[in-house]
Amino acid sequence: MSSPPSVVLRLELRPWSVADRVAAALVVAAALTIMAVAGQTHEPRPGLGMLALALLGGWLWYRRHAARGIAAVAVAADGRFWTEYQDGRRVDSVLLPGTRRLGRTVALRWRAGGEVRQAWLTPWDVPAERLRELSVRLQAARIADGA
Repeated sequence: MSSPPSVVLRLELRPWSVADRVAAALVVAAALTIMAVAGQTHEPRPGLGMLALALLGGWLWYRRHAARGIAAVAVAADGRFWTEYQDGRRVDSVLLPGTRRLGRTVALRWRAGGEVRQAWLTPWDVPAERLRELSVRLQAARIADGA
């Protein structure tokens, strides 16, 4: 039995990131806008806003529901990457194309087991120092992969 790898970076993930909260606010704003515009037409249809809210809200709920249970992502000294779940499971993971640094934020896209996961991490979600460390490790991994 091999010993577990030493963790050099572990990022705990919030259930609702800043990006998710902004998306929820935009869903409500879009529904209110559609409702206001639809109410001003020749045949008022304010129900369109409620339909938009239901559809966009359903999409956001599904997206968040799929990510439920993730507690953290971690990187080992040897470069291995894994996902830790709230129930204690640890699943080996692979970073996917689309993972990149965007200014002071990091957009993560990874495969944990058979599922593709995504997270947009900002300094409000993860301490800025840890986010910078993740950015450096991602850049080093890209150079090592020849990208």
